[in-house]
Amino acid sequence: MLRLFNTLIGVVKAKMMALWTKIRLWTSRSYWETKGVNTFRQFFSRLLNVKPRSQSDYYPVLRWLVSKRLAFALVIVLGLLSVFYILFFSPVSAMLSASSPSLPSFRYNALPLKFYSGNVQITAADGHVAYEGTVGDGVAQGQGVLYRADGSVVYSGAFENSKYNGSGSLFYQDGVLRYEGEFEDNLFNGQGSLYRQSGVLEYQGGFLRGLKSGAGTLYNSGGNAIFAGNFLSDRPLFSELLGKTTAEAASMYTGDTTVYNASGENSVSLDEIGVVYTANDGSNSLDAEWTIGEIVVEESSFPTTDALLTGINELTAYFGEPVYFGYTWPTLSEAVAIRRLSEAGSGGFPDIEMEMTAGFDDVYSVTSYDKNYELYIYVYQADGLLYTFYCDSSTSDFSFYSVSLSAEESSAQADSASSAASQEGGEE
Repeated sequence: MLRLFNTLIGVVKAKMMALWTKIRLWTSRSYWETKGVNTFRQFFSRLLNVKPRSQSDYYPVLRWLVSKRLAFALVIVLGLLSVFYILFFSPVSAMLSASSPSLPSFRYNALPLKFYSGNVQITAADGHVAYEGTVGDGVAQGQGVLYRADGSVVYSGAFENSKYNGSGSLFYQDGVLRYEGEFEDNLFNGQGSLYRQSGVLEYQGGFLRGLKSGAGTLYNSGGNAIFAGNFLSDRPLFSELLGKTTAEAASMYTGDTTVYNASGENSVSLDEIGVVYTANDGSNSLDAEWTIGEIVVEESSFPTTDALLTGINELTAYFGEPVYFGYTWPTLSEAVAIRRLSEAGSGGFPDIEMEMTAGFDDVYSVTSYDKNYELYIYVYQADGLLYTFYCDSSTSDFSFYSVSLSAEESSAQADSASSAASQEGGEE
C-alpha cells in the first residue's frame, strides 16, 4: 500500500514539475521576447517574399503590375512609421509626455515645431524647459517665458520673431529684476526701469537701442534720485545745464555736491555724476542769479546719437577740424576735475598742486592751485557750443572734456539779457 502511495506521489510530482516548468517559461520575459522576435521575423519573411506565382498575385496599376504582397508590405511599413511619428514626434505625444498634460512639448529643433502655432513648452538640447508660451509657425510669438538651465527666469513678456519685442521683464541670474519696460529686438527701447543687481532702482525713463536716451531720472546706489534731465547714449546730456541758474541746476541734480571758491572763480562739483561746473557771479546782474558758464565732464568718452567717441580722430570725423589745438593752463573747474581723476587713479594726469581749507561741510576755499599746469587740448565748435577735450599729450586720447558757450552765443545771450533789462526799465 505504501509503495503504491509513493508511486502515486511521484507521478503527481512529475506532472506538477512539468506544469511548473511551463508556467515559468510562459512568464519569462526572454521567452516572449524571443517568441515575439521570431514571430515578427517569420511574418515579415512571408510578407516580403514578394515573388509572384500567378497573375492573380498582381494589382494592375495603369500600364504596370504591382505585386500584392509588395503593396501590402508597403502599407504595413507606412502604418508603422505613422504610429512611430504619433508616439514620438507629434503634438499628441508631446501632450502625453509633457509635465503639463494640456501643454504640447517639443524639442527646440523638432521638425513639427516649425509648423505648430499655439501655446507650447520647448526643451533645450540638454533637456531643460527653455520656453513656455505662444509660438507661431515655430517661433516665439506673443506672451512667453524664457528659462535658464537651472530653472530661473531669463525673460518674461512679449515676443515677436523669437525676440523680446513689446513689454517685458528681464532678470539677473539670481532672479533679481534687471529691467522692466519696453523692448525692441532684444534691446531696451522705449520707456522702462533699470535696476542694479542689488535690486535698487538705477534709472527710470527713456531708452534707445539698449541705452539710456531721452528724458529720465538717475538714482544712486541707495535708491535716491540724483539727476533728472535728458540722456544720450547712456550719459546725462550735461550741455543742457549751460546757461541755467545754479538754483535750476540744483533742481535737476539732487546728489552730493562740493563747492570750491578761489579769488574770482567759483566751481561746484556734482560728485555722484562726475561733473564740475563753473558758476558765474550774478550779483551785479538784474536778477542777481548765478549762472553756469562751463561744464567739465570727468568722462573719457563723448556721447553721440550713434556711438560713444573716445579718440581725437573720431571727434574730428564727427565735428570737423578743431578750431584750436595746443597747450593751455587750467581753470579752477578743470583743476578740480584733474584732482578728482587723479585721486580715482584714472585720467593719466599727474596730480595737480592745490592748497585749500575747509570752511563748511563740503565747501572749500582754494588759496592756490598750479596755474602753470600744462594741458594739451583740442577745441571744436558746433551748434553755438565749444567742446574742449583734454589730453596728457598731443598724441593720446582725451581723458575728460568740457562744454561751454561759444563767444557768439555768449554775446547773443548777453544782448538778450540787456534788452530784457531795458524793457523792464522802460515799463517802470
